[in-house]
Amino acid sequence: MATAFLDKSSLAQVIGTIFDGTTVRPLRPKYVFDAMAKEKVWDLNTVPTRGDVISFPVLSALSSNTGALDPTTTTYSGSQTSTYTRRSVTLTPYGDHGIMDMFESRAETFVDDLADFVFNLNDQAMNSVNKLARASMDLNKYSNETSGTLSQTYHYYGSYGAGSSTAGPLDAKTVREVVSDLRGDNVEPFEEGLYRAIITPIQYTQLRADSDNASWTETTKYVDNSMLLIGDVGVFEGTRFIVNNQNSGVSTGTISAYFMGKEFVGKAIGRDLQIKANDFLVGPQENLLPIHWNVLCGYKIIRREAGRIVETYNTQA
Repeated sequence: MATAFLDKSSLAQVIGTIFDGTTVRPLRPKYVFDAMAKEKVWDLNTVPTRGDVISFPVLSALSSNTGALDPTTTTYSGSQTSTYTRRSVTLTPYGDHGIMDMFESRAETFVDDLADFVFNLNDQAMNSVNKLARASMDLNKYSNETSGTLSQTYHYYGSYGAGSSTAGPLDAKTVREVVSDLRGDNVEPFEEGLYRAIITPIQYTQLRADSDNASWTETTKYVDNSMLLIGDVGVFEGTRFIVNNQNSGVSTGTISAYFMGKEFVGKAIGRDLQIKANDFLVGPQENLLPIHWNVLCGYKIIRREAGRIVETYNTQA
């Protein structure tokens, strides 16, 4: 029987649609580059500011001594000393903000615009520091860690290896060469005993076309499965592969893949990332709510040996 009232029965088709507060949020990538950095937090008894420096002292190994020991020598002289290489990271502030009108928008919008804007600011903040981390990794492909001449040691071209001048697809031979070089430099793998590689979906397609299923291992067989949440697709040649679309060159003809062990890039933290609303409303009507994010941090390569950049062409076949 039809109802004569404007009630939940007659309005069933529009309730929860026109006035629905649910928002379909944008599709965003996983931010993996920042997660790979080795963190070091400011620990002095002063407040860190722009331009302050956090250092990562890297201890050099002693060379072997294969000469026989003479326990009866009476000459007292120094022999070995410790040597450090200082990798210094300058702290730089980053941030952004927006202002919400709490007078009209909250009364006239049905979506939770405040929650949506906080989501966007949080995404912007994570995206920004992630790109800073990736930019520091990109510098390892240059001989001087700045720009110009490509390194003959830390830069490779897909299918043709280190020292070549032609980019091909990412193939199994190149992966084995990179892993061999990492092991040859005694680079420590991550806690699960594996190196890690950040590749694009296209590079994943290239590599899987050149390798059979039997040569891949399911990631769930390893202890640390947290990386499953950020694009882990399996293990090949002792390397855990993570698929991501924020690699350098994704919109060009040549894209980068990043192979690394522990302590490749360091992250200096003067003040960790925070997202915060002001404690009080501002403006003539006291209706404006500023919301902001900021961070005081910096990134720098710690061990060049622990990272390799492989550039491939940007086509699936």
